[in-house]
Amino acid sequence: MVTWNREEVQTLVHHRGKGPCVSVYLPPSTGGKNGKQNQIRFKNLLAQAEKQLAFSSLRPFQQEELLQPAYRLLNESIFWSNLDKGLALFLSPDLFRYYEAPVQFEELAVVANSFHLKPLLSLLIDEQSFYILAISQKDARLLKGTQDSVQEIDMSQTIEKFREEFEEETPEQYLQFHTRTPLKPHERPAVFFGHGGEIERAQKERLLKYFRFLDREICGMLEENNPLVLACVDYLFPLYAEASRYPCLLQENIRGNPENISAEKLRDRGWKIVKPYFQKRREEAFKRYQNFKGTSRASNNIEDIVPAAFHGRVDTLFVAVKTHCWGKYNAEDDSVQLSETPGPGDEDLLDTSAVQTYLHKGTVFALNSGDMPNTEPIAAVFRW
Repeated sequence: MVTWNREEVQTLVHHRGKGPCVSVYLPPSTGGKNGKQNQIRFKNLLAQAEKQLAFSSLRPFQQEELLQPAYRLLNESIFWSNLDKGLALFLSPDLFRYYEAPVQFEELAVVANSFHLKPLLSLLIDEQSFYILAISQKDARLLKGTQDSVQEIDMSQTIEKFREEFEEETPEQYLQFHTRTPLKPHERPAVFFGHGGEIERAQKERLLKYFRFLDREICGMLEENNPLVLACVDYLFPLYAEASRYPCLLQENIRGNPENISAEKLRDRGWKIVKPYFQKRREEAFKRYQNFKGTSRASNNIEDIVPAAFHGRVDTLFVAVKTHCWGKYNAEDDSVQLSETPGPGDEDLLDTSAVQTYLHKGTVFALNSGDMPNTEPIAAVFRW
């Protein structure tokens, strides 16, 4: 199993047009006693994929070979007894990937000309993703969260850079770095620095230098425009704010020593801080769409939006996350052909638009149908 990130999205997107692509989504449920039930549900989804593959260009034995990795996973009882999140699986003739996903999505099996990524993209593109940097006297960890999920970001490479830059010059009593490779969610590298109470001038300078280093390193790990919340005791917050150049560091922090606070509790406390920020950002995006509505800078017509997304013209996209719009896109003439029901070679054009907007660094709002700015399942503001 691999980690879901921008590179994985690009890997899956590049399989567009390279033969049948199978996408299977099994919604989150508890493991343990429900492991057998999850296996049955997964087996049913594979049966649905088999029926769809019958309409593909593959011969029966090729269809069987394509699904073999998924059936091998189906028979791994230990995997199913330990699965406590959703499962997203992708298969093509030369690729096999699966991910545990702490998000809610519908039970789904899709065979198309490209992988169906929209349900999982919320982990990356959701306008309500945020980061928490938790720093204490004994620890530093970086978390990425949404209202419903949280994951810890591996900082092992930062450990090595820290050693190179600080190990010789920094006295142990002021700034230490204890190394642990994060093999499991509760195992992570730890940063140790200073002691509580008043900060002496020399210690302040060392902390500022460390915070500048940490800020520089984590900025390369963060998705652009997602807010960062600091979790720390009060006297550290102004120091980090002084050192940081990250444009979306919020001015309210999670107060107190975060050392023994779980990732889930930090997420809950962080969400209370970022929720007003997200509401304001969405309202501003809605206003921009309404201001441009009726001009060439905005559209809710999928036949206009799909080509624009491929050409990097979409600045902001609103898409209904649990709705599908099946059809084909021809890159040669930018034409879009819509279908009432999915047919051979069709793809979810809402999914395609979201993926392409994300890859071209546009902003994607994945919304419920009732939260869309109009009655259509898609709307966009164009860059030009």
